Amino acid sequence: METLNVNCFSDLHEYVHSRSTERIVVVYRGVRDRVEHLLTPKVGRTGTRGKTLLGDEKRMLRLFKERAFGYLPFTPEDDWEWLTIAQHHGLPTRLLDWTRNPLVAAYFATEKQHDGESLIYAFKSNSYVNRDECDSPFDINATDRFLPRNVTPRLTAQAGAFTVHPDPRKPFESAAIDHLVIAAQFRRELKGILYKYGIHRATLFPDLDGLCKHIEWLRTDQY
Repeated sequence: METLNVNCFSDLHEYVHSRSTERIVVVYRGVRDRVEHLLTPKVGRTGTRGKTLLGDEKRMLRLFKERAFGYLPFTPEDDWEWLTIAQHHGLPTRLLDWTRNPLVAAYFATEKQHDGESLIYAFKSNSYVNRDECDSPFDINATDRFLPRNVTPRLTAQAGAFTVHPDPRKPFESAAIDHLVIAAQFRRELKGILYKYGIHRATLFPDLDGLCKHIEWLRTDQY
């Protein structure tokens, strides 16, 4: 594991460029608070009402399938795709969001106001879930990457990827994860730089909600 201090944009650029010569895939995850945001999926951070977490996960996914079907323009192929869509719309799942674009991760690390340091996780691995060999995300026995089809516009815009976790209550730790620490005094400047590179709310959330949030940021005193 490597820890890099990001005090200016060139620090981030040099890290990404240094990895481009390696024969390994890197996915990134940006978090606002480097101390509080461990690599724990939402369902592992959320209290549930049933006897077991796994039972509640499956129950929530079943309810989502029953009630979301009429909103979808297509039928998801399997539970991997159902879970992908549910994750992107806020349902607690055992998936954790990552991106193949480091600038997207930097945006999510700096999007909201925060007085401390932020963090970009960089996970280096060529391993991924083979859906032909694993029919269900509930059957995995080790944390691994999952590269979904682009089943939603957000997933496409954000170059989305996931890790899937056999025990979503346990924070994911690995020697293959580097920590890029964004200095507190550089956060707001970095958000402005990302806008100049076309990375902002309207491009990452290609809908009217994303557009309105972006216009609000452009024309008000919002952070």
